[in-house]
Amino acid sequence: MILTGAGCPLKRRNINKHIGLVVLVVASVLVVGSGYGFLGVKTDKASVADKKGSGVAFPDMMTQLSRNMALWERMGGDEKKQAVEAVIGLYKNRDNVAILNTGEFYAGKIDETLKGNPSVANMDIMTLLRVLSIMEYDFYNGENKDALARKILGEKGFLENQTRRQMSARFGVQQK
Repeated sequence: MILTGAGCPLKRRNINKHIGLVVLVVASVLVVGSGYGFLGVKTDKASVADKKGSGVAFPDMMTQLSRNMALWERMGGDEKKQAVEAVIGLYKNRDNVAILNTGEFYAGKIDETLKGNPSVANMDIMTLLRVLSIMEYDFYNGENKDALARKILGEKGFLENQTRRQMSARFGVQQK
């Protein structure tokens, strides 16, 4: 006697096997995926630092940074990048100046500068970004790069910057 149809015990057993197999595969993918970070569950120190925030609204943050850099250390990576990109945009729209490196690049440069010379924290973000971009020969305002660097950095600072740039080029030092 052959039974067919939905009530057949053989068909029910096969369906249950398929459902069980699908559940097992999905559960395995979730466990393995989360362990390797495929699903965004695993975080590293850099991504945690980027999510850290100052708790200050963007307009207030920019107002504070336009006075000095005291807030900078409390800011997260995304906020720093956003602040630098806002200043780059302001230079572009207000002064017709192009700065080609990214906000992330200059956020890293600002971090390095503040760690190396804490007194720089008394500068505002516009001035600091202008000086750093001139040092990187990335401040495109129509002036000769050497003349602009010499004018802003002074003769001694200009020569030190030239040495730094030559060392970077000669030895392939990657800048952040």
